[in-house]
Amino acid sequence: MATFLGIVAFVLLLFFLIMFHEFGHFITARWAGIKVSKFFLGFGPTLWSFRRGREEKIPNPDDRMGGYIVRPETEYGIKPILIGGFVKVVGMSPAEEIPPEDEPRSFDAAPTWKRAIVLGAGSVTHFITAFFVLVLIFSVLGIPDEGGPTAVVDSVQEEIDDRPSPAARAGLRAGDRIVEIDGRTVDEWQDITEVIRSSPGEQLSLAFERDGDRRRVSIEPVAFEDGGETIGLVGVFNRPEFPGRVERLNPIAGANRSVTVIKQLLVGGNQDGTRVDGFFQALPRAFSPRNLGITGDGPTDERPISVIGAGRAAVGFAEEGQVVAFLFLFAQINIFVAVFNLLPLPPLDGGHLLILGIGKLRGRPVDPKTVMPVMAVVFSLLVVLFVLLIYYDIFSPVQVP
Repeated sequence: MATFLGIVAFVLLLFFLIMFHEFGHFITARWAGIKVSKFFLGFGPTLWSFRRGREEKIPNPDDRMGGYIVRPETEYGIKPILIGGFVKVVGMSPAEEIPPEDEPRSFDAAPTWKRAIVLGAGSVTHFITAFFVLVLIFSVLGIPDEGGPTAVVDSVQEEIDDRPSPAARAGLRAGDRIVEIDGRTVDEWQDITEVIRSSPGEQLSLAFERDGDRRRVSIEPVAFEDGGETIGLVGVFNRPEFPGRVERLNPIAGANRSVTVIKQLLVGGNQDGTRVDGFFQALPRAFSPRNLGITGDGPTDERPISVIGAGRAAVGFAEEGQVVAFLFLFAQINIFVAVFNLLPLPPLDGGHLLILGIGKLRGRPVDPKTVMPVMAVVFSLLVVLFVLLIYYDIFSPVQVP
């Protein structure tokens, strides 16, 4: 039952993700005075539709005398192939032929700044979705209350900047209790991180207890630039003092925490002396030939996952009753889609924004005929990548913690 509910919930959330994206284009196009002719759920032949909006006058195809009909300009409806949806903004596609009566309200007729807002609105919806999902997690469902962080290691980061982390080289592992660092007795995690952060590139003596035995190692924090300050990192996370206890933040604190988490997902950050990469750092590495299996011995677990892999992870969380993990994965998916969609590659929205910017700098629009071959190549590569990732997720899935 949990598996079925997890699948249904994940599919419904994906539909919401897609349709809210399209709604972003739709609502901003309407605001900009650009004509929107269609807004549909699904693809294929129309099952059901209705019309709303401003009235338009179009030639009557059944009248040989050249008559006209008057109807609402926007058609809303459902199509049978429920793998997404679409909104048709008149003139937004470079290959579209625009009827003369629609040219004054076409995409190209709008000011450049309004067109940029329409193009970027789809990705903005994903940031909005991620924000509210995170607020739901922090303020309604609650998160584990770490209380006072202990001096016990919860996990060790294997690599920092593609090199073994100092903690991994020193042999630290989960469950080790750090009792002394640089000759200073410690019993709180803050004491440990203060010494580590202030000692980049220095040799530190670290003592810890494991299975009742005290051991001592030498560890050298790597230097890392953080907001103009050079700090030391070794690659360890602490174990919370109160595992299992749930903390709920008030809505304002939840909103602030959500903004912080979105920032960390985008650009990374430091958590308890450990550097965590964001999507901007992880994306180039994830799509590298080595991680995609184009070179080397095959795909690695650092490669991106397809909707199949994300669905498998979501269902796994649902089966284990991890609602917070399920929703946090959905928030991550939204941030990933937002960032990926803004890449400066036609036919992605970021590619259209790039073309719009080039036209603005040149003082004249870019000829659609020069864009179409580029769009065809990029689209083909994206389809190949999509199929490749699905193949990997079926036959060589990433192990999601």
